[in-house]
Amino acid sequence: MENKNFQIVSCSGASNTGKFADEVARILMSQGKAKMLCLARFSIDKPFAETTKGEVTKLLVLDGCPINCAEKTMRENGIQDFIHIHTTDYGIVKGQTPFSKEKAMEIAEDILKKMEHN
Repeated sequence: MENKNFQIVSCSGASNTGKFADEVARILMSQGKAKMLCLARFSIDKPFAETTKGEVTKLLVLDGCPINCAEKTMRENGIQDFIHIHTTDYGIVKGQTPFSKEKAMEIAEDILKKMEHN
C-alpha cells in the first residue's frame, strides 16, 4: 500500500458532521497517511467491494454521526475488521457545530495517534 499507513472510508453526508468526516479523511490522505476509498462505490460496484475486501489491511471507518452509514456499508459488503470513529466523538453537534479547518486538523491528529496504537 505505497507509503500509506491505513485505508479510510468516510461519511460524506449532507450535514456538518459529514463535512467534518470527509475533510478529515482528505487531510489524512493529503498527508500521505491514508488511502481514501470511495464509500459510494461499495454500494454500486460489488466486484470492487469484493476485491477491496481481500486487499484491506488496516481500515478506518469514519462516520459523521450515529446513523453509521459508512459502518453499515462496510458490514453489508462483508468487511467486519475495522476501527470505527464518529466525528461526534469530538464534540461536533449535528446541525449545530460550524465547520472549521482547525477542528478538522485536530480530529485528524487524534485519529493518527489512535491508528498508531491499533
